[in-house]
Amino acid sequence: MRTVAPDDHAALAILNAPFEQRGWERAVGAICEATGCHGAHLLGMGGPLVLPLNIVFGLDEKIGNYLGDEHLHGRVNWRVGSTTVPMAIQHDLHYAAYRAANETADYDDAVSDLDMPYGCQAIVLGDESMFLGIAMMRGRREGPCTTETLAKFAALLPRLQRSVRMQLALDGEAAELMLGDMAALRGATILLDKLGSLTAMTPAAEAAFEEDGPLALTGLAVRVRDHGQDRSFQRALALLLKCGEPASTPLHQMLVSFGERSWQLVIMRLPDRQHGLGFDPHLAVTLRAFKPLATGPRPRAG
Repeated sequence: MRTVAPDDHAALAILNAPFEQRGWERAVGAICEATGCHGAHLLGMGGPLVLPLNIVFGLDEKIGNYLGDEHLHGRVNWRVGSTTVPMAIQHDLHYAAYRAANETADYDDAVSDLDMPYGCQAIVLGDESMFLGIAMMRGRREGPCTTETLAKFAALLPRLQRSVRMQLALDGEAAELMLGDMAALRGATILLDKLGSLTAMTPAAEAAFEEDGPLALTGLAVRVRDHGQDRSFQRALALLLKCGEPASTPLHQMLVSFGERSWQLVIMRLPDRQHGLGFDPHLAVTLRAFKPLATGPRPRAG
């Protein structure tokens, strides 16, 4: 039997995280194993997040005494203070630079007590309304991040971002989807097989194929009613279906329209599974009604 390398195990765990019970906890643990870090904290706040996004893995149980202390999440925290833009990695050199310019003694004491003075981190997704980030922790025994540690973390980070986007696009109902309980899904989701043919759809997706909807069926082939948009849609299907490694495949997102209405359409390659849905879906297509941002003047606060 072939032994699965930690890097490959982590990539697979991240890919399957939206589809398994406690999948995100296993994914965070696998990232720790691959990067040689003894612990990690995956945290998400705000926006449409539907994940159990306060996952602490492998850290001292005493961390619970510190997580609720707002002071330790402020200017004294050199992890928080070093944060920049999504997908940029901060590590020990950035932490040292922040400590040199700021008073961080209180956070230093907490970090020493919990044995997590080293590590690396990144925002996975973030904007003005939401934040999702992961921080990897290393103790005195592991020492500062090595070049290899940072390279492995950088390689896994895009996979983590894609998996989170998949979870969000599936409205948090991925488990039901992969178990085949399509009736339990509230979002508009369509499943396609390895030939791109329709295998199943949720009740909410049926409206997309009505006369005023953006999609149509030619046999079992899903089409976008607008011919120009359909060409882009078919190219994306072909690309995602031919890709041999779903973990390396980007999500395809596009806007489709019909009449005066528009929808956001997302196509995702699903992980190959030995068990689950009997018809073996390869792609999931989700639709959401598109709501343009208001362009008029904002109301003034009272």
